[in-house]
This record gives sequence, C-alpha cells and structure tokens, in this order.
Amino acid sequence: MSAKAGGGTPVWTEPGRAAVIRYRIGGEARVMELEEPNHTRHLEGLRFIWRWQSEDGDFDVETPGFRMWVRVTHRGDTPVYLDEIDVLTARLPDLGQGTRRWSIYQNGWQSWSPAFARHLGNGLHATPGTASYQRLHQPHWEPGGDAVISSEWVTVVSTWGTQGRASLLAGFVSTGDQLAEIRVKEDGSRLTARCYFDGIRLDPGESASSELLVVQARPDPLALLEWWADEAAREMKTRVPEDPPTGWCSWYFFYGENSSQDVLDNVRAMEEHELPLDVVLIDDGYQSAIGDWFSLDEGKFPKGIEPVAGEIRQAGRRVGLWTAPFGVAADSQLFADHPDWILRDESDEPVVGWEHWGTTCYALDCTHPQVLDWLGRIFKRMKEEWDVSFFKIDFLFAAARPGERHDPSATRAQALRRGVEAIRKAIGRKAFLLGCGAPLGPCLGVVDGMRIGPDVDPNWHPVWRHDLSSVSTQNALRNVITRAPFHGRLWANDPDCVLVRPRSDDMDLKLNEMRTVVALVALSGGLTLDSDNLPAIDPGRLKYLRQILPPTGVSARPLDLFDNEMPRLFVLPVERDWGQWWVAGVVNWDDRTTETGVSLDKMGLPSGRYHVFHYWRRRYLGIVDDVVTIQRHEPHETAVLLFKPVTARPDLLTTTFHVCQGLAEIASYEFEIIDAQAKVKVALEKEGRQFGRVFFVVPGDWRVTEAEVAGRRQAPVAEAPHLVSFGLTLEDRAEVEVRFENNAL
Repeated sequence: MSAKAGGGTPVWTEPGRAAVIRYRIGGEARVMELEEPNHTRHLEGLRFIWRWQSEDGDFDVETPGFRMWVRVTHRGDTPVYLDEIDVLTARLPDLGQGTRRWSIYQNGWQSWSPAFARHLGNGLHATPGTASYQRLHQPHWEPGGDAVISSEWVTVVSTWGTQGRASLLAGFVSTGDQLAEIRVKEDGSRLTARCYFDGIRLDPGESASSELLVVQARPDPLALLEWWADEAAREMKTRVPEDPPTGWCSWYFFYGENSSQDVLDNVRAMEEHELPLDVVLIDDGYQSAIGDWFSLDEGKFPKGIEPVAGEIRQAGRRVGLWTAPFGVAADSQLFADHPDWILRDESDEPVVGWEHWGTTCYALDCTHPQVLDWLGRIFKRMKEEWDVSFFKIDFLFAAARPGERHDPSATRAQALRRGVEAIRKAIGRKAFLLGCGAPLGPCLGVVDGMRIGPDVDPNWHPVWRHDLSSVSTQNALRNVITRAPFHGRLWANDPDCVLVRPRSDDMDLKLNEMRTVVALVALSGGLTLDSDNLPAIDPGRLKYLRQILPPTGVSARPLDLFDNEMPRLFVLPVERDWGQWWVAGVVNWDDRTTETGVSLDKMGLPSGRYHVFHYWRRRYLGIVDDVVTIQRHEPHETAVLLFKPVTARPDLLTTTFHVCQGLAEIASYEFEIIDAQAKVKVALEKEGRQFGRVFFVVPGDWRVTEAEVAGRRQAPVAEAPHLVSFGLTLEDRAEVEVRFENNAL
C-alpha cells in the first residue's frame, strides 16, 4: 500500500522495491537482486551492498525522500564484467490519478536532444523510431522493449486532480562515472533508475559504485526539478560563471564559408555600432579537416589565425574558437598518422562518431593516454599561440560511443569526462569552456556553459515536424524553456545564437518570431551571442540585440512546464531593495492568432492590484487584479509583460533599455517624499550606446512638476492616464530625476 503525506505528497511504502545488478563471469550472464537495503550479500566472490538513507536517517519510516546507491566489490579470482545496475526498481506510489493525467519530465541525452514534460494521456509529441535518431539521442534504446518513457539522469512524474498536484522525482545527483537513465513504464506500473557500466572489467580486489540516486516527493514538480539541480550542483561541484559571456559567432550567417576578412569586418562593425559584445567566436570551417586543427584552410585564412586573433584582442575583445575535439575526419592527417587512437567496434572497425557535411568522422578513444596527451597539447597551443580564452567544444557525444577502449575498466561516461578534463587542464580554470552536442551528466563540474537545445535556424519550423531534435528555431526555444532550471545551477545555459537580421533569401524568421528568440534568450539569462553579418545588417535591427545586453545571469521559471508540452508561461520574478516586479514571456506557439489570458494566480503573484506593461508594443495595459488578456496574440509571438504592484505614490514603472525591464540596467533608485512633494531619482548603467524610454506612474492627484534627464531638463510625454515617459540616449551611464507634486495635499 502507499499513502500520502500532508499537502498531497506521495510517500513510498510500496512493496517490491529492489536493486538489480547484471554482470558476466566467463561469458555467462548473471543477475543479482537485492531486496533489503543496507544488508550485504555475497555470491561468487562478489560482495554486494545496497545503501539506502532516508531524510530522517531511517529507511523504514514513511518518508518522501531517499538517497541510495549500490556498491560491488570483487573478492574472487576471475575477472567480472559489469553491465548494468538498477539502483532502484519498484512500483510507483499512488499519485492519486490514473496515468492519463500524468506528466513525465523527459530529459534528453545530449545538448540537442529534446526535453519536455510528456503527457501520457493526450501528448502532442512522440519519439521518432529512426536509427539515426536512436544513435544520436537514445543511447540505451532496446529493440522490442517495453513501452517506457526514458529520461536521462532525472525525471519528475506529476499528476493533478481535485486535491491538487502530487509529484515524485527520481534523479542521479552524481553523474561523472556512468551514463544513467530513469525509466517509467507508460502504464505507470514501474520506475527503474539504471546506471550503465558498459561491460567494464572488474579484476580481483577492485570495486565499483553506482551513481548516487535521490528520490523526493513534493506537490510542486518544478520546485522538485530545481531542487535536483541544486543537489547535483553540490555533489558535482559545478562551475557557474558570475557573468555569462556575450559575443558574436560566425556560424549562422556564413556556415563555415567565412574568411578571416569576414571575421575582421564583423569586429569593426561591432566597434562602429558600439555593440558591447565580448567574445568573437570563429566557428567551424577554418580548419582543413576535423582533427587537423592547426592545418588551416588557406583560402579562408591565408595568414593563419594569429593576425586575426591579434586584431580581435586589439579591439578589446576575446578570441573564441570552435572545435570538435573527439572526432577525426576519415581524410585527415591525424587519422592517417594515428589509426590506433580511434575507438573500435567488436570487429576492430573504427567507430563512426558522426557524418560532418558529407565527411565521416571517427570517434577518438579518450581512455588512450596518447589521445589525452594530444588533446592537452593542442588546446594549450590554442591558448598560448592564438590567445583563445573561449573554447566551444562540439560533437562531444562521439567520445561516449559504444566500443572497445584502450582502458577496459572505463565506462563511456568516464571516457567522455577524461577527454573534457584533459581540455580543461590544458586551458586552465579561467578560460571559458562551452560544451555542445554533449551528454550532459559527465560534463558537470568541468564545463562553464552548456548548449541545452538543438541549433537555432533562420526557419521557425523544422523540416521534419515530428523530430524535436532537428534544427529549427521552434525546437531550440522549446529546450531553452524546458531546461531553464539547469541555468545557474549546473552551468550557464547556452540557448544558442540570436538572429536579428530582417527577412531575406537566407532568413525566413518573421518579426514576431525574431522577437520571440530575443525575448526567451533574454529571460533565460544565459549566454548571449549574435550570429548575423553585422556590416550588412539594418542598423535599426540592432536595437533588438541591444535590448538583451547584458545577460542578467538569472533565468525565468517555466511555470506551466508540467501543464503544456510546449510551455507558454516563462516568468522572471525580480526583487530589489527598492521594488519588486515580474516579467513574463507569454508564448503563442500556434500558427494562428489567438486570445490569451494570463492569470496572476497562475504566475504565483500575491493577491493585489498590478500595473501591466506590454514591452514589444510599448503599451500600458492598465491595472489588473486577476487576469490580463492579450487580445490579438499573433502566431509565434511572445508577449513580454511586466507586472508591478500598484502603490499610491509616484513610482518608476519600467524602462525599454532591456527586455527584463530594470534588472540589468537600473544601477540605483532613490525616492523621497515630504508632504505634497516627491522625488524619484533613477541611475541607469549599460555598456554601449542605446536610445530608450523610462516610464513613471503618476497616480491620483499627483503631477510632474519638473524633470532632469541625463543632465537636461525635459518635459514628460503622456503615454496613458497617469503614465508618463522620458526618452534618452544612454551611453554607459545616465540619471533621470523627476519631481512630483500632489495638488490635493
């Protein structure tokens, strides 16, 4: 039987819980099942123990939280090959509703794999069954297996009903030694938390432990996911930069065809337009072949990287460089010189990592000492000779391909992590390391940033609509929202580049779609890189880029993550000493115009009355206390709404200098009131040069008597009843001081 703790929280008192170990001795498959936690079992020279701790120290109590792991010690004489450990397999507790009302968070294997909360009863999305999809996104796929929802490292099962929500999380908070997944049978009958040991050899005297699994139950599923990310961050000692980088990337306009002159032209355009972009990222295409990183394409970089890097540094910016370090092109010199460095299959054939624009790239064996030494040498050269301080390492899943490795005691996860650690050691702790195409778990604690979705694209919809991993802006942005809880905990999220150029032969995003890219990247708070050809772009379009710089470092929360497979409500709560407000990105994913209601209660706002401001339309929507309605919510439009509590005194409402409306650009705020006189003084700070407006609420009988904007007197512009604004060009710093008088006092 199962029961529920207070607040609809399920507790796990179901019978039939066990840990299962699958291994081989002398080629014969064996299975050991442990049904009693903290009891040691011995069999065939092996010592098994299933460790289990509850939140209050006693695994027998009815508690909603557990921590558990399995350890195997080899005390026999014959090598043992360890395949899998199910740290937990059990019937799910009673969540109070049938599975048709279940929503299950499904975290994909690597950067480009889809992540969302799948609805079992009426879900929109299914998993493609193609071999290519399985190879890239389902490393544990079993042909003919049970119908299961598989989620890498963590899942949350949530249901809702008349008694509210009940939610259960299972997740591994250590992630560096094994690939791991949580499997939930689609009929809701069973959950299995599995670690993959990939057939590693245990010799006599050796031990192996699973990753650490946590199980936690609470009503709020989003809070559970954030809690897991905090726990994993502590366990893995993750790296989170204080300020996420900004920059320009060569890829999404030139697609590898750029020359050194193209890069320098964009650096000069940044100077001309006074764009506060720090990193200049030279993406794929500079090298002659994958693996031959110092053999450059002479047609594109005739004088090499050094002079380009020198001009980037002279412009006061940092050099960024793309590599795919764990792949080797079949036509590369590296493959010709070192075929023994390549991962091999059981037939001793080289394992394919991926196909790169028509060229086969083989996977490096990152357990080979010479490979690790080579990785260290090339990345140290890039840092020292080219002064690279921002490294984007791509297609990292190649190191985790199945195969025969130089070190038979290393798992796929360990092989990948050794490769990433070799790069980190070579570049030092101060350089920024961005993972991409990466199995997420093994990179924790080593990378500073992580791509968390598929590539953005000049097209909104993917070519194959049912493949959530394929290149498209829609697919990229879904993951920006659904993996938002990882930002600032596991690393700095990389939502991929923004594209702000107008529609043309090479750009099909409409204005609303481009604004949605900009809005969701800004609200996600992570890396902010543009990938347009800046010398050719319409300068008017650059205002959208300026409005998301700098990144805030703080992510909005996907409040309806478990209600909608394409979440529509991305809310950033902001609290400062001088005020509190909320910025909501309300997304219309539909291909048609609709009417959208936004409930203050759903947003978690305290009861009360709120001013509402529509950022893109620069429109004050008035005062609401329950629901605000977006009358014409256009296709693929993200309405960015600010909610600020109503007060009886004059107050700053918002600014247009940043999508987050005060979080990034307001350096200080002062308010004074003496009898019928009041003064508001706002200091704005923002790198670069940008025009915008500052809005003030003037309630009741108050009126503006005078204002000084950036050192000059300025008359207010009446925007709506009881709302005025002032315009200014902000160059690094400016102050706005407004004086008010109450005629009734």
